[in-house]
Amino acid sequence: MVLGESLMKNYWLKQSLVILLLVLFAFIANFNLVNPFLTMESTLLKQLIVLVSISLILFACNQLLYNYATYKKQFMQHPLWNKMSIILLVWLMISFVLFIVLFFIAPLQSILNQYAWLMFIVIYYFLFFLNLFILSIVHKVMDSSVKIEKKLVITWIGSSLLIAITLFMLPSI
Repeated sequence: MVLGESLMKNYWLKQSLVILLLVLFAFIANFNLVNPFLTMESTLLKQLIVLVSISLILFACNQLLYNYATYKKQFMQHPLWNKMSIILLVWLMISFVLFIVLFFIAPLQSILNQYAWLMFIVIYYFLFFLNLFILSIVHKVMDSSVKIEKKLVITWIGSSLLIAITLFMLPSI
């Protein structure tokens, strides 16, 4: 029983540290939005900074999943994971439509303007579920004997590439 309690404390400590780092990252980014201490004219440099920031957030999301997978050994073993890519795609689409509707109908726009830090919760939400969606595709494509570590690395690379392609296709930030 002592080993189980120790494992549980270790798990919560790791998860709490990752979440604390995400909150700290959001606080620093919000501070830079409100009081810019770094101004740049180069669009490419701005896009690179955003890409590196998002890659770090995706890495933290994968760290949360890895910590959970080491704590729960049966993670991704349920038959539902074979359909998870469809479930998560529908979930992301519904979430996106709801966010757009709330943004234009409700006072969400003024709330986000007044409390810019709330935007980071929305960004983290969508990045986490996008990352989980890509993990579900990786899980479906790869052999079931492949370790979770390898799946998460491939997921992180795939998510970062998807964000990079999307970011550099946009004309400016």
